[in-house]
Amino acid sequence: MTAFYWTIFLLAALCRKTGGQFLDLKNITARDAFLSGTLPDGFLWGTATAAFQIEGGWDSGEKGPSIWDWYSHLPQNVPWGDVATDSYHKYKEDVQMHVNTSLNSYRFSISWPRLFPDGTNTTINQYGVDYYNNLINELQNNGIEPLVTLYHWDLPQKLKERYGGWVNDTLVEMFENYARFCFTTFGDRVKYWTTFNEPWSFVAALGDFNNDPDYTMKYKMAHNVIRAHARAWHTYDDDFRSAQNGSVGIVISSIWGEPADLHNPADRQAATNYMEFFFGWFANPIIGNGDYPDVMKRMVRESRLKQNQTVSPLPEFTEEEKVYNNGTTDFLGINTYTARIISATNETQTCHPDNHNFASACGYMPDLMGVKETIGPGWFYMGSNIFWFAPWNIRGILHFVRERYGYTKPFYLSEVGIGETYKYHSPPNLNDTWRMCFYLTYANEALKAVKLDGVDLRGFYAWTLMDNVEWGSGPDLAFGLYHTNFTHPSRKRTPKRSQGLYGSIARENGFPDNANHVWMTRQWWEWCHMDEAYAPTRHGYVEPTNNVRPTQPAPCPSVSTAPAAQSLMFTGILGILAALVAFCSP
Repeated sequence: MTAFYWTIFLLAALCRKTGGQFLDLKNITARDAFLSGTLPDGFLWGTATAAFQIEGGWDSGEKGPSIWDWYSHLPQNVPWGDVATDSYHKYKEDVQMHVNTSLNSYRFSISWPRLFPDGTNTTINQYGVDYYNNLINELQNNGIEPLVTLYHWDLPQKLKERYGGWVNDTLVEMFENYARFCFTTFGDRVKYWTTFNEPWSFVAALGDFNNDPDYTMKYKMAHNVIRAHARAWHTYDDDFRSAQNGSVGIVISSIWGEPADLHNPADRQAATNYMEFFFGWFANPIIGNGDYPDVMKRMVRESRLKQNQTVSPLPEFTEEEKVYNNGTTDFLGINTYTARIISATNETQTCHPDNHNFASACGYMPDLMGVKETIGPGWFYMGSNIFWFAPWNIRGILHFVRERYGYTKPFYLSEVGIGETYKYHSPPNLNDTWRMCFYLTYANEALKAVKLDGVDLRGFYAWTLMDNVEWGSGPDLAFGLYHTNFTHPSRKRTPKRSQGLYGSIARENGFPDNANHVWMTRQWWEWCHMDEAYAPTRHGYVEPTNNVRPTQPAPCPSVSTAPAAQSLMFTGILGILAALVAFCSP
């Protein structure tokens, strides 16, 4: 029967119509069908965090300030990062929270100014070295694989003051020195490194807190970040790989840009251009041809000519640099939460949203032309108008990257998560069924990417372990599997209901038919694709007194009260046959 089950699904996959680098995911019945099965052996399940957001101890143990410490101490801001979740003192508890969630990996970042207080290797902070050694050893003692990010946005403030930040070429060498120190000091135990987390976000959206309305500085920043990444990768490849046998990658974020009409060449091109400005800006030099995307170079040049700028602000790589850049990753981490629908407009128009009901990325891509951005009908708001429920974006972006760039190395989903908006001083709602639905659907899409699309996906990291300091939002946007009490000096952590569900998915390595959470998934699947499931993530929502929303399914029964396996299998086969008809119908 199992062979028949898989034969039907494989036939469905073969019948799936594609648009080359775009999967055809427009048939909602087929797209949203549940798939049972497990991920490959050795698959990594974890959570992801960032140093500034959790460590606290901002000036403890001779740590230097970061640009986020500087920003949070401005008079108009609240310095939530001073203590954050106090992981600087509670790292052992952090590790046990992973153990209690049945996770086998932890993605965290090292704070550059905690190791080098002034950003340079002339001053090394032994307290910082001890902290990360202790954390890594604690993970190792508990059988948890560290995936370590070298830079998650917390640039040493001294480098900003002295050089202006990433806009200055000097930081390329500074970062190489920092990376070399980390490889030397921790590389005997760390086998997975990423150089940068989401360069698009800290360049395009943040810009090192520089005033740069015409993007001249941001293009220069991105140029140096790419060069710094390549230097760090070559440093590891030349001097550490043979002895440490590890791997170095980069984490790139992207909203998935889906063509409005897959059969319209103009929409497909517009979506490709959107992805090239968003994802390809950093990906193409590293996994493409060593250079910026051709469409980006052309559009930036033409856009600036219209503004009477004869020189493009987009820097150029030399031929030697293109060769040096190309292929400088052993794996690719992708942070993806949501999607947009992209349609073509006249190339005289800059990228623009079709309405103002959602947060558009177009404002961060001022030289992208001929693109209109919107969200799909029936997409659900998830805690912020940036995030809209679109789990299939996982399959869309993984397929696109593989086909667009000819990428054949491993992928990791390095951040996937959902937040809810609440005031940190309000009573926590630990019955976070919306997050349960999120991880049921998004993790199932990861399984589909492997089983149906043949993607070499090797890990899934939930954002995030516990409610933390969500950058400029402070603790008022909560993504954690654990609630953090920010009103208490000890920053007490309490598991939410989603922690148990995510732990079950990790423990069973996906969705095997006999797992208790698979019975729950089948009962909740339709509800998890309804707006009501995500309503509590929004401002002003009032939870029913019994904590059960009107159409919420009954709680998950025990395994012993679930229907017989034969009945489950029969139901599953009927569902798959329906999906097959939907996939193959004209």
